[in-house]
Amino acid sequence: MFWPKLPNKQVQEKVFTALSKNLNYREEKILGIPATYLDQEQFYFDAPFLKDAAFLSVLIHNPNHIGCHTYQKGESYFSGTQELEIDLIRICAEEIFGADPKSYDGYVASGGTEANIQAQWIYRNYFQKVHKASPHQIALVFSEDVHYSAYKGCNLLGIKAISVAVTDKREWNKSDLLLKLMAAQSTGVKYLIIHLSMGTTMFGSVDEPAPILDVIKKSKLDYFVHVDAAFGGFIYPFTSEKTELSFKKS
Repeated sequence: MFWPKLPNKQVQEKVFTALSKNLNYREEKILGIPATYLDQEQFYFDAPFLKDAAFLSVLIHNPNHIGCHTYQKGESYFSGTQELEIDLIRICAEEIFGADPKSYDGYVASGGTEANIQAQWIYRNYFQKVHKASPHQIALVFSEDVHYSAYKGCNLLGIKAISVAVTDKREWNKSDLLLKLMAAQSTGVKYLIIHLSMGTTMFGSVDEPAPILDVIKKSKLDYFVHVDAAFGGFIYPFTSEKTELSFKKS
């Protein structure tokens, strides 16, 4: 899949049209809205160069899309730039990762740490709501090369962290994974969140799901899979002709 590069003028038109549909902090009431704009003594709306700087203008206006809005309408205050975000989510989900239309939801996070913790939060809450699970029955499973935010999320959400050893090729050690799962089950763990990295930050290694999930399935535990874009998210989907890290149905 290749996307045509838009002329700079067309990019400006799209962005400035989107911003014009948003709430204007300077001219409209913003009391109660969890957002604000930058210090006008340092970053000011009337800077002459902003009329040609679409990206910088968005930073100055600082829209807050306030949650997911793919399935339903989000807050109306930022409807213009929400449209751009929804289209970006569509491109990532459908055109890059092969998802069926309207089979996904999401939002653009501020960074990888927030995205990882948000995924853990969603899955933890699902297990709690649907299966009446307690936090100590839920575990996040990851390789020892994982980003530290995995541990941070476990600590914040009160779920168990299971670190799996890796081989000299930076692949998950299947024997250690099996032992860790058996030990977790013996302590009452019933539900798993499998954290796969699409290019670990320190080594760039990619967790191929099939051999890992083969071991997970043998445990008979209920699980979800989270893929952390990590260090390779901007590169791997476009440089690997065949990957199982996608939203395609198996």
